[in-house]
Order: sequence, then C-alpha cells, then structure tokens
Amino acid sequence: MTGGVEKYFSMTIIGSMQIIDINGETRECLEVSPDQSFPGYIKVLYTSKYRPNHKYSEWYKKEDFVKNNPNLAKLIKGTPQPWKEDLGRVSMASNQTVTDKTKKWQSNEFAGYPLWISRGLGEGQMRNIIINSNDTLIIDKPWKVTPDKSSQYVISHNVHDPQVMGNTLPTEIKPSKKVKSVRKTKSKKKLKHSKIN
Repeated sequence: MTGGVEKYFSMTIIGSMQIIDINGETRECLEVSPDQSFPGYIKVLYTSKYRPNHKYSEWYKKEDFVKNNPNLAKLIKGTPQPWKEDLGRVSMASNQTVTDKTKKWQSNEFAGYPLWISRGLGEGQMRNIIINSNDTLIIDKPWKVTPDKSSQYVISHNVHDPQVMGNTLPTEIKPSKKVKSVRKTKSKKKLKHSKIN
C-alpha cells in the first residue's frame, strides 16, 4: 500500500503553465498535483492577480480536470478514487456496534472511516470504524450513549469534530438585573436632558 501512496503523491507538475479551469477559461498556474488530503481531487496553485506575492489553491474533481486538460491526464493515472460516504438509520446497536439492516456493504469497505451519530439517541458522538460486515459497523471504543432506532448516522471523512453531544441551548434568555438598571439610568438622563432644552 505504501508504494501506491508514494506513487500517487510523487506526480506533481511544478512551473508556470496554462490550464483550463472549470469555467472553460485559460489560466496561468504554478503547480498541479493530486491532493493527498482529498483523494480524487487535483489541487492547482495560482498566484493572485490582485494581491502581490499571494498564492492560493483551487481544487478540481479529477474527472473534470482531465476533461478540460486532456494533455495532463497522466497526472491522475493510478490516483485513488474519492472517499466513499454513506448514511442511514440505526436498526440496532450495542456498546461497540451499529447495525443497519437496509445495507449491503462490502466487507471492510469502511474500515478506518469516521462514524458520526447525527440525530437521535447518542447524537454528536463520533467513533472510528475498525471493521464492517455487510450491515454492521464495529467501532474502536464504546459509545457513551448507545444509539437506538431513533438514531441516524453518517460515515464520512468530511465530518470534523462536530462538538454536539451534551450541548444545550437555553429556552429563554433573560437579561440580568444589572443590565436593566443601566438601561433605566440612561433613559432618565435622556429625559432630564430633553427637559432642559
């Protein structure tokens, strides 16, 4: 696997060149490479026309990039496909599993993926999938709150530290007494001032 990853990341084209962007416009860029953080995407580095010495990147799906730039197709040969994602409703769960009887996954196709409980009991918890069968995900550590049939889940590398579990919003916000007295004082001064004029 390491050899494939090294091969994938070693194909970078550096130097001033022209590419055709997603809008069909020809643009000058500095570097084109597969993005190691987002499999299936090509990262293109540009220099800003309007901000001196400022560089920025744009990302293109590899299929879109090659469609507009067939001469650079060699760049994406052998690159991994974009990450898969899935979501659903929990059929049943234990302290370290989630089962969705509607799924027909390939064995271990989501091993190493994050699993997020997005709604229902256990909402906001995130764990890593270590193994999966055709309908069950086994996670790296026990749930604090075990999901149930009310729970929905998301399998994705694009969920980052959602910080949901245990957070609550107040039902009503009441100003403190200190704030009320300040408002009354200010309004009295305004009235007093207006009588003098």
